[in-house]
Amino acid sequence: MDKVGIVVVTHNRLELLKEVIQALREQTFQNRQIIVINNGSTDSTSEYLSEQSDIITITQENLGGAGGFHTGLKYVAENGFNYCWLMDDDVICQPDALAELIHAYQSKPGIGYVCSKVVGIDGCPMNTPAVDDRPTINGYADYCDMAAEQMIKVKLSTFVSVLVSTATILEVGLPYKEFFIWGDDTEYTSRISALHPCYMACRSVVLHKRSLQRNLDFMQEQDEKRLRNYFYYFRNNLFILRERQGEKSYRNECRSKQRLAIRRYLRGDKARASILWKAVRAARAFHPQVEFPSVR
Repeated sequence: MDKVGIVVVTHNRLELLKEVIQALREQTFQNRQIIVINNGSTDSTSEYLSEQSDIITITQENLGGAGGFHTGLKYVAENGFNYCWLMDDDVICQPDALAELIHAYQSKPGIGYVCSKVVGIDGCPMNTPAVDDRPTINGYADYCDMAAEQMIKVKLSTFVSVLVSTATILEVGLPYKEFFIWGDDTEYTSRISALHPCYMACRSVVLHKRSLQRNLDFMQEQDEKRLRNYFYYFRNNLFILRERQGEKSYRNECRSKQRLAIRRYLRGDKARASILWKAVRAARAFHPQVEFPSVR
């Protein structure tokens, strides 16, 4: 029977983590192992995890979500698991969420990854993956090819609830740990979907209890910590643009961000201007390399 390593990345959110763990313990799919990547938590997370006999804990310095998922995927690939199920420490899964993901993954040969349908605390959709609207050989997209299985073809997703096989991890490598936060998940899932069809399994449902229950918005952001994290968002996406679309597109986007920074500075918004300017400067020397698990 296939064995699943469930990777949860956490940092200083113990009460939410306890909810996540309880929901994972109630999964109907039994052949699973919970693996928590403790990203340098300074609350009581370490003490709690040390008391849990059914959890593998990997404690490291805070390397952000990107560094946590990099570590988790690497561990799963190197330790005999068939699949890795990825999520943050604020994702509450319905009892059959994993079973439905496994069913979806095995419903068609050659799938790259499957992800869950994500809803917020009010039942509205969250973290909706991008539908794969790329044309097939006759020029039309076929994102409903698995509609009978309630699966929609997608081309990128967040790491809120993603199931990927060890075979795929060994093929495409690991997420860029240097991203720290934001963009590592969409880059990784789009890396996979460039090679294999990928799907949202609509019968697999998870609740995302993120504090911000709406889409991220740089211009409207009021939380100072989250605003500072946009440095990584812009730097990482500039790197992705350069890698995927080339130097010309990258330079054009850098100039666009610099113009926006100037406009924000002239309006007295020095915080956003500084974030944009620093991200553009940092992107010039940002060249992470894909790493692969070591498998005998």
